[in-house]
Amino acid sequence: MFRPVRSAAAAAVFSLVVAGMAMAPASAAWAANMLPNGTFDGGTSSGWKGTNATLSVVSPGADGTSGAANVKLSNTSTSYAIYASPKPATGVAAGTQLQGTGEVLGVSGKSICLILQEYTSGGSLVQTQSKCVTASGGWQGIGPAALTAKNSGDSVGFRIRQTGAVAGNSFRADSLSLAESTPPPPPPPPPAVTGNAANWPMQDPSGSTTMADTSPNPDPGTLVGPVMAGVTSNSPNFASAYSFPGSSAKSTVEVPYASKLVAGTQNIDISFWLNTTSLPSSGDFDLVRMGDYPYPEYKIELVSTNQIECTFHHSATGGFAQGGSNLNDGKWHFVQCVKTATQVQVWIDGTEVASTNVAIGDVSPTQPVFIGSHGLPGTASGFDWYHGMLAEVEFSFS
Repeated sequence: MFRPVRSAAAAAVFSLVVAGMAMAPASAAWAANMLPNGTFDGGTSSGWKGTNATLSVVSPGADGTSGAANVKLSNTSTSYAIYASPKPATGVAAGTQLQGTGEVLGVSGKSICLILQEYTSGGSLVQTQSKCVTASGGWQGIGPAALTAKNSGDSVGFRIRQTGAVAGNSFRADSLSLAESTPPPPPPPPPAVTGNAANWPMQDPSGSTTMADTSPNPDPGTLVGPVMAGVTSNSPNFASAYSFPGSSAKSTVEVPYASKLVAGTQNIDISFWLNTTSLPSSGDFDLVRMGDYPYPEYKIELVSTNQIECTFHHSATGGFAQGGSNLNDGKWHFVQCVKTATQVQVWIDGTEVASTNVAIGDVSPTQPVFIGSHGLPGTASGFDWYHGMLAEVEFSFS
C-alpha cells in the first residue's frame, strides 16, 4: 500500500520538523565576483572594451567610490556599450546559474541594459538575458539579469549597453558584478506517515458496515447512513475507497473515543486521500474531526474557497492553517494536516501549501472521531456533510 514518505532518512528529517527544530532552507549562495575589475577603483579600465565607444575612468564612482567607467559614444551609431573582455565565464556546466548586477549613471530618459549572453565554443550565440532601466540622470541599480546555462562548455559574456544614442551621449558604470549561484537545497520532504495511532485504509468490501483499523490496538469505525465502501478508486495507490453522498443523503463514519487517539502534547499528523468534484455552497465539508469547539479538537475541512483548513484547539487556545487549490478537480489528492510545538501546517500532494506559527500546547479531545461529517456522538445526526471519496485516513503521533 502506497505511502508518500517511509525512508529512515525522511523519518529523521520529520523528527526535526515536528520538533520545531528544522533549519530553514538556505537561500541561494552567491560566489565571488567573476569580473576582475568591476569597480574601476584602480583607475584603469583593464579587462573591458567598448563597442562604438571610448572608455575612460572618472571619479567619483557610485556611492562615492574612487572610480567608475565612463563610456562615450564614439561614432554615429544609435547604441554603444562596454563589455568584459575576455568573457568572464568559460567552460560553464549546463544548469549553471549566473547573475549580473551593477550601478549606472546615464542620460535621463535613455534606456540602459545589462546583458548576459551565452555562446558555444564555436562562437554561436545560444541565448541572451537582460535587464534594462530608464536612466534617471543619477546613479541607479541595474539588474539582476539572470542566466541559466543551457550547454556544458559554453562561455558567458557581460555587457552594459545604451540604446537611442545621439552624438555626445555617454554613461557611467560601476560596481559591476557577475556571480555564480549555488541553488538552495530542496525543501524538506513532507512528514512521515506512520499511522501509529490509527490506520483506517478504507479498503473494506462493498456492503461493509465496519471500517477496519490496521494499527496496533485497533479502533474500528461504524458506517452510519448510506456511506458506500468498496467503491473502485481508479488510483494506482489503493484499490477502493469510501464514497460519501453529501447532505442529500447524510452519511458518516464514527469511531468511538479511545485514549490512543488522543495526542496530548505530541506532534500530530492527520492524513488521507481525497477525491471530489464538489464544494460546499455554504459553510464547509468536514473531512476528519475529533472533538468539538470550544472543547479540545482536531479537524480538517474542505472550505468553499477550494482549500483545506487544518484546525487544532486546546481548551483555551487554538490555531489553523488554510491552503491548496483546485481540490475539486475529480483527481486524488494526498492531504496532511500537521501540528508541531510551534506550527500548524497544510501539505497537499507532498508540498507544504500553508503554515501558521502558533504554540497550541496540549490537544486532548474527549469525543469520537467522525469521518465525512460534523457528526453528533451516538446519533445519525450532524451537519457539514462531505460529498466525495476518501481513502486511507491515518493518525500519526510523535
